Amino acid sequence: MRATFWWTYGGTVLGAVWAMSFGALAYAIAGKAFKGHEVAYVVGLGGEALLIPLLLAIALGKFTVNVLNIYGGYMTVATALTGFGRRAALSQATRIGYIAGVGVVGAVIAILGRGQFLSNFVLFLDFLLYFLTPWSSINLVDFYLLRKEKYDLEALYDPNGRYGRWAWPALAAYVLGIAVQIPFANVEGIFVGPIAPLLGGADISWLLGLIVPGALYVAFMRRPAAVRV
Repeated sequence: MRATFWWTYGGTVLGAVWAMSFGALAYAIAGKAFKGHEVAYVVGLGGEALLIPLLLAIALGKFTVNVLNIYGGYMTVATALTGFGRRAALSQATRIGYIAGVGVVGAVIAILGRGQFLSNFVLFLDFLLYFLTPWSSINLVDFYLLRKEKYDLEALYDPNGRYGRWAWPALAAYVLGIAVQIPFANVEGIFVGPIAPLLGGADISWLLGLIVPGALYVAFMRRPAAVRV
């Protein structure tokens, strides 16, 4: 488990840090000549000799990322279907169908939003931050603190099993974790919570989304009526 974590973490950090460092350095040197014209600027440094390698690198990067995105979308659907349908696996035709469906939906959204890609992408990341941070907090607390990495895998696919159909403590903590972020949220041009201006416009909602739902989940699960392993 430790090796899996560090190899995954290391690859993610290294893959992001070098690209962000290059972008920060290029902007510090070129300023407005780089901002908004990143690809054209980099290509201009090496002329036509750099054009093909750069385009190939971009294409391969997009291909890799989108494969993972489609896989994530499919796994979300598969988890819901197998959990509620009491099935441990989906047929090959079903898998192919859902993967194709996720790919088509993603492509349509990308085409419709291509005119304002950067602003739409930032908005999408903000959306993920507000909803995935509480989810991650609850999962980490449940996995490491409460259940000590021990789960009944067969019961996960049984709605009438030991975990029940709904994990009410987790759902309640998740909803409250989202709600507590709203007053502190600051999504430029979309929504500004009442407390964000008092902090100079700083958005600290993600900190609350990380701490509050995990603490609430622990409190809810320690009640006698909570379903535990």
